[in-house]
Amino acid sequence: MSQERIPKRRSRFDDRMGLDAWNTLLTFFNLVQTAVAAVLEPVNLSNDELLVLTCLAHAGDTLSIGEIERSTLFQAERLRRAVDKLEERRLITWRRSRADRRKVLVRMTKAGRQLIESLSPAIFDIIRRVVEPLGQESTEFMRAKMRKIISSAAVDAAVDLEGMYADHHSDGPLPLAPGVASEPAVRSVQRPPTWGLAGWLRCCQWSGHVDRIWRRESRSLRLTVPRLQVLAALSGAAEGMTVDAVASATGLPQVLVTSTSSALEQAGLVTGSRDEAQPGTRQVTLTARGEQKVLGALPMANRLANDLYRDLSDEDLERVLSLIPKGCSAARQVSHHYSAALRLASTASAQ
Repeated sequence: MSQERIPKRRSRFDDRMGLDAWNTLLTFFNLVQTAVAAVLEPVNLSNDELLVLTCLAHAGDTLSIGEIERSTLFQAERLRRAVDKLEERRLITWRRSRADRRKVLVRMTKAGRQLIESLSPAIFDIIRRVVEPLGQESTEFMRAKMRKIISSAAVDAAVDLEGMYADHHSDGPLPLAPGVASEPAVRSVQRPPTWGLAGWLRCCQWSGHVDRIWRRESRSLRLTVPRLQVLAALSGAAEGMTVDAVASATGLPQVLVTSTSSALEQAGLVTGSRDEAQPGTRQVTLTARGEQKVLGALPMANRLANDLYRDLSDEDLERVLSLIPKGCSAARQVSHHYSAALRLASTASAQ
């Protein structure tokens, strides 16, 4: 008796579609994280450490290590580094559960709560500035689709995120930031001020899911994420691009683009030269070998995109892919604003 064949899932990405969709999404994440990093630098806090504190604040100050790992989608080593640094600064403490000695419980201290409360207005402002240009209806649409994608990631990892991290209706609210309780977090959708932290948390969860798929799919590619991003950006520019242009196109910090371009040049994937039209500016151009590397990455990128958006309908997918570039435009302005503010503050403090 012949077995019934399971229909093969239709691929919705071909040619460069998956690579372009992946690159645009990573650009959005990079730009938002650059703005957040500008807020965190004065208080010497990393994005990972803020994410751990946000999870604790959202859950009522205490979570197990396993719960934090599942909700952040961090690898164990990455989470350990963040927890160790937070403990060194006495922003958290930990102890073993009396009921189960194998379980480690992490609790945010008073200093940790005060720090996240002081950061809440700025994180809220970043998210507000990013989503407002999309408008109310599109913002709600993207929020719903983000939740669906993250829920899919949780199912893959056998994790129940919904109970702990549903926006404002389970284990207690995020802490209110002083002085902003009466302000709408996102004026276009009339969210409370803590929506910014919840929105940023979901953005980080989405980014973590993309990173997890990337690690699984890219084992044979032998390229880091920044290197493939730079190559992907250059592959669409026959005349090459300046380092500044690559940084703008990818959302990566200029210093990272410079070091990445140097590594790619040593590998023979790009060539670098001085831009005669702009003295002091470096021009980077993709080589034939680099172009072949990009072509070799297309099947992986298409698989990644298919996996990431597998639970969205064709109509929803088309709309999500059209909204992300708009989010990039807003995030780019926000990133420039906060980076410029940080430079001004650094200059003022140095004088």
